[in-house]
Amino acid sequence: MDVKFRMRIVIRAGVLAAFVCIFAFAGHSQEVCLSPERISELTASASADITPPLNTALQDEILKLHRELNAETLAPRLRQDGESPPAKPRGAQLARMCEILRSQPWPVISSVGADAASAWIALVKMNFPADLQVRLLPIINAAVDKGRIRKDIELATFIDRLRVTLGLSQLFGTQAVAGDGFLTLWPMLSEEKADEWRTEYGMIPFKENLRGMQLIAKKPLIRSTARTRRVPVETADPVQNDAAKDLLRADEAEEPAVRVDTALVRVDATVYGAETEQLKAEDFRIFEDGAEQKIVSFNSSDTPFDIVLLLDLSGSTAGKTGLIRRATRRFIEMKREVDRVAIVTFTSEPTVVVELESDKKKLLGRVSKIKGFGASHVWDALASSFDMLRKNSSDERRKAVVLMSDGAENALTYIPRFGSQTLFADLVEEVRNGSFSVFPIYLDTETDEADARLYADARRTLQLLADESGGNFYRAEELEKLEEVYGRVLKDVGRVYSIGYEPANSRRDGAWRSIRVELPSKPGLRVRARPGYYAK
Repeated sequence: MDVKFRMRIVIRAGVLAAFVCIFAFAGHSQEVCLSPERISELTASASADITPPLNTALQDEILKLHRELNAETLAPRLRQDGESPPAKPRGAQLARMCEILRSQPWPVISSVGADAASAWIALVKMNFPADLQVRLLPIINAAVDKGRIRKDIELATFIDRLRVTLGLSQLFGTQAVAGDGFLTLWPMLSEEKADEWRTEYGMIPFKENLRGMQLIAKKPLIRSTARTRRVPVETADPVQNDAAKDLLRADEAEEPAVRVDTALVRVDATVYGAETEQLKAEDFRIFEDGAEQKIVSFNSSDTPFDIVLLLDLSGSTAGKTGLIRRATRRFIEMKREVDRVAIVTFTSEPTVVVELESDKKKLLGRVSKIKGFGASHVWDALASSFDMLRKNSSDERRKAVVLMSDGAENALTYIPRFGSQTLFADLVEEVRNGSFSVFPIYLDTETDEADARLYADARRTLQLLADESGGNFYRAEELEKLEEVYGRVLKDVGRVYSIGYEPANSRRDGAWRSIRVELPSKPGLRVRARPGYYAK
């Protein structure tokens, strides 16, 4: 995955609000469906102390409309290639829903039952345009206050979807967009409060929900770095609407922006290309959100590295342990004297063969301990390696993980409770928030009988980790080529420069800031660096 490919992921997530605004029938204005006077009547009815009687005919009709909606939603997944798409009922649904609201009170638990009252919220979410949904918030809010609509997943999904449409961060974590091989979660208002809000609505914990979304979509999940942008709709500002404030939690402020006097941002930049002399600070230019920044600190490529050599010994490398040991010895022999190396192997659990050590003799003496066979928990092993670097490496040393693996994490089979406990989305955030580079060496173990999707996902996840950390992605078509690839990795690690700058934008609002590093005076060289950071 190159930078352009990564940007497509971010852009696709960033325009999610625009996509969800385009409902199939947004051309039907709220004036055609419901007049302001009728909306006021429905609000008063929902607020009144009178309990509407059970209307079984309306209950059955709402549940039928909901089944039709579900069938339409599921049809693309269930349809075989070449089959014609089913006729869409949404136009008829919209017209009938408007008729119901003109002649009936808002469907609540006493009038249609709890399931149909929730189903009605789902129908509103999918069929009514956003501006009408905002105008209907006082009705929904009044019914919720009276206990006539339950706080459940349907209402939470309605709230999240509407917030995203309005350009706000979501509350519950129900909204994501699929594209470019990933499922990208729309930005959250507060992950720290998400479980509190989800509990209030009877939902499973946030992290468990992310696992479920990943399993259903059969795609690795990541978090969007896009910034939310307010999207105008033809209605009063929902933040000024008391009912909207209550239901949408519009008064829940984003984290306050904090200004600091100094906040050094350090970026490790790897230079590729023909052999060259040591570069200087003046050779580099660095940009944040498109604006050039002044470089205030610079460390040359001979700054010491702490490297975790992470070796996949799962079933896919069975019978190749001898080759792996030989290549590891060669890696140790080629490393620079100033660099420290730790050797960690993994199957279902990581095993530390040797802690960070610069003495080649000591390292070589432990290579014979490399052994193992079992499952493949790549993400857990990477999380453990990051933790080792955080705890045992000083700020003065650069940090890297060199991962030898086919990337075929067991969780990518999308079987419940199978694979790493670490979520891929959390792993990516560790990379985005950390100061270590990831250099994956992809071992091609795919066979004709293998799950092609599994290996495609494996390559994408490894490439993304390299891109997000400013590392590089390598391929070893066969284990016999591992020594040669190790040589390339060590050469690249020896050409990493550390650049520091104090951002001209001193706001610490948690937003993602993009980074670009250039070598304008060295056209024969390429440079890779992490694409950004969170301003915290």
